[in-house]
Amino acid sequence: MRFQLNPKLLLLINAVGIALAVSALAALYQVGLVVHGSLYNFGLWFSYEWAVPYWIYERVVFALLVATVGGNAFSMAYVVLAEKAKERKPSPVQLRPSVTRQLKVVEKEKPREERKVQPFKPMEVTDDGVEIAALPMVCNKCGKVFTQPLCMFDFKSGKPRLVNVCPYCNAVLAVTGNSKG
Repeated sequence: MRFQLNPKLLLLINAVGIALAVSALAALYQVGLVVHGSLYNFGLWFSYEWAVPYWIYERVVFALLVATVGGNAFSMAYVVLAEKAKERKPSPVQLRPSVTRQLKVVEKEKPREERKVQPFKPMEVTDDGVEIAALPMVCNKCGKVFTQPLCMFDFKSGKPRLVNVCPYCNAVLAVTGNSKG
């Protein structure tokens, strides 16, 4: 069984995390004001020996807090968008048991239709009313019967040439002629 948290609980946890991180940012700002303001009134002497490590730690803590706020905000947005996507997704239709039983009975009574093979017509009539002979062809690769092969360019040799191709498996049947260009 998969464990899932309630989306409202996730949003609450993220909101609390953001509030705590923003509070920590405010406290860090206040510590900076104390060090760079009030302590000079009590005799603090500026020195790079203590200032550089202080600035480094201050910026690292600031960056971590900003990353925490950003991660929590991203997580909140993801939860909200996931919930909206669930609302838009249609739920599967569930039928009552009596309807399901009726559908099964109808499916059992319906005879299985066999695939009907169209009789071969030796002549085809085009839109212009012209009759053309349509002799059956058999593909040597897949064994299917058809009357009209596909005509494609073969680029295997240096010059492109037209070839007849099986419409089912794309096997080359015969070369119909060379083409220029």
